[in-house]
Amino acid sequence: MNHDYIKKFNLIDQYVLGKLTADEAEAFEDHFIDCRKCVEQLNITRSFIQDLKGLAVQQTLFSENRRAPMPRWWHLQLVPLRSWAVIACCCVLAAGVFAFFVIRRFTQMEAELLQAKQDASTIRQQYQRGLETAADSEKQHQQAKQQLTQRLDELEQKLKSEAATNQSSVRGSEVPEVNFPIYALVSVARGQAPAPVEISPPASSSRFALSVPVEDRKDFSSYRVKILDHRGVTVFNRSGFKPDAYHTLSLSLNWNLLIPGTYDLRVEGLTPPNNWDTVGIYPFRIARRR
Repeated sequence: MNHDYIKKFNLIDQYVLGKLTADEAEAFEDHFIDCRKCVEQLNITRSFIQDLKGLAVQQTLFSENRRAPMPRWWHLQLVPLRSWAVIACCCVLAAGVFAFFVIRRFTQMEAELLQAKQDASTIRQQYQRGLETAADSEKQHQQAKQQLTQRLDELEQKLKSEAATNQSSVRGSEVPEVNFPIYALVSVARGQAPAPVEISPPASSSRFALSVPVEDRKDFSSYRVKILDHRGVTVFNRSGFKPDAYHTLSLSLNWNLLIPGTYDLRVEGLTPPNNWDTVGIYPFRIARRR
């Protein structure tokens, strides 16, 4: 038997009035021995009932003492008046006990209503915070999507400009290549092994470009890019890369450089005096040429 159960079923009042069974009374006594709050409430209830009973007895004795000696025949006629006085005292006592329990129950109901209002307010606030968080997440997702689209467009324009510049310096009348595909790579998180980015070389282009997002680190003076095949053999190694305004490295490769298979692109950052620290690993797979 716990305190909440006693409070819910008003076991203190029933115990004082003798309405509990023997088992319930024994369980209640085992509880309030260690419960200071129940002991205080029990003493208050007992004191209140005893005061009401004492008041009724005093009123009865006081009315008897004030009566003057009368002849026996007159005394016999006033017997019903004494009965009415006792009945009135009993009614006052019953009304007081009833009022005490009603006020106590009303106080409990007010406390329960206040607690319910507080719980409802807390749930409403949590729901509102959830809506705000969802709206913020959607807004951030849209912003990230727009930034990625803008980044890819800028990279495509940059690669087109570089291709035009390189082709203009080559002897002969070869036409510059434009509109070659661009693939955005994804870094592997620690302890995870995501699927590599699928790269399918089209028959209409001899080159492709890779967009590699890197961590914004102020202590890296430059970056180095390595490409390793499935056996761990380095097939591409070049340094001197600088990230753009979106912290992205860009490089253009010829399809003939890589045969179909799985590769790991590793980005390393240069720190003083001459140390290369791994920034990220970006797996990708070259499919067969269509």
